[in-house]
Amino acid sequence: MKIRNALTYLLLLACIGIMIITVACAPETKPAGEQKILKLGCLMPFSGPAAMYGERGRGITEVYIELINEDGGITIGNDTYKVELHWGDDQFTPAAAAAAARKLIYDDEVIAILGYIGPGFSALSPVTNPEKVILITRTGSIIYSPQKDPYVIFGTPTGEITLNQALAIMKAHPDLHVLAWTGTMDDRRMSESVFDVIDKRLEKEFGIKNVRVYFPVGTTNFTPYIAKMAEQGTEVVFVGGTILDTALIAKQRWQMGYKWPIGQTSDSLVDIFFGICGKDAAQGIMGNRVNPLELKKVTVAKKYLDMTQRIVDRYQQKFGKPVDNYGVFSIFITQLSQYTECAQSIGSIDPDAMMKAFKGGTFDSFLGKYTYSGTKTYGAPVVFGYPCAMGVIQGDDDVYMGEYPLTDADMWYDYFNPK
Repeated sequence: MKIRNALTYLLLLACIGIMIITVACAPETKPAGEQKILKLGCLMPFSGPAAMYGERGRGITEVYIELINEDGGITIGNDTYKVELHWGDDQFTPAAAAAAARKLIYDDEVIAILGYIGPGFSALSPVTNPEKVILITRTGSIIYSPQKDPYVIFGTPTGEITLNQALAIMKAHPDLHVLAWTGTMDDRRMSESVFDVIDKRLEKEFGIKNVRVYFPVGTTNFTPYIAKMAEQGTEVVFVGGTILDTALIAKQRWQMGYKWPIGQTSDSLVDIFFGICGKDAAQGIMGNRVNPLELKKVTVAKKYLDMTQRIVDRYQQKFGKPVDNYGVFSIFITQLSQYTECAQSIGSIDPDAMMKAFKGGTFDSFLGKYTYSGTKTYGAPVVFGYPCAMGVIQGDDDVYMGEYPLTDADMWYDYFNPK
């Protein structure tokens, strides 16, 4: 009996030894990546003078986030993230933007804020920068300091595209050569110092003669200004005002017997133009149109073309109507692709590592490849590569017209400081 017990004991020890050796020699395995939550903020105007843009962009944005999460989220390094999007209403005012950003950062705990197009950068960046919250925003009317704004990326170059949009318009009308620039007196005071350089170079390089007629803020009767444009031989008008300014100029120029094509930097909201100036007067209004599926001079990666088609299809399915405004593709949707491409390239969402990677980095997006550079203009990373695509109202719809891609965010510096 003692012998049997001893043999059993020895057999047990042998089994334990084999198990230890097996575990020690087994190949090392890494734990599966934990699924995490990527909390992002989106600042858009849902009230105030630009509310229509926030309202139109929200549905498309939510569809994009929905599709990302249905696909399993975003893989960054060893982790996979579901995107949790928190909204803020900037009301298109600086104070409201700062207040909304504080809520997004301190209550919702977002790590980045995207989609901001309002006029309150100087109030917004002091909120985001101390918390190392990356702010991806637009250029234009911005006083920027690389020391005070170390976590800012300019993902939408609105300040640089105006000239290229005007060139896209004139390229689409090769028989017309006199371009009237119009806007408020405030716009004139801000830009007058560069008018002479612009005018001379446009005439020399493109054969475009420029005239300039400006109006006081709050103008609703544009007939005196339209008459001045006519006296100077205007053939095309480019409006640097609000959607209401554009609609009223379109209406009143039609009533005065002029059928000039009218361009503007914002997206054309067809129903609003039809409601204010009528369908006939709205024909020929041109505006920003950045549907990735339509671009011809800018190459978009297949994965983003495929996702765009899915967004368009899902939007139709969910809301029972086609996408009627693609402006959000140039703001939040492209900015999110810029953010995720950068994070994936380094395998981290650490803000310091991301800002280092952004500087001089090249990434794919819904609007083609973007390279972050702009040392002459901003002294820090800024985007270039924007397609400057324009649409035109024809019949009942806004359709693709043409594009004149932005080649460099430092274009303005080089343009106004020729060697």
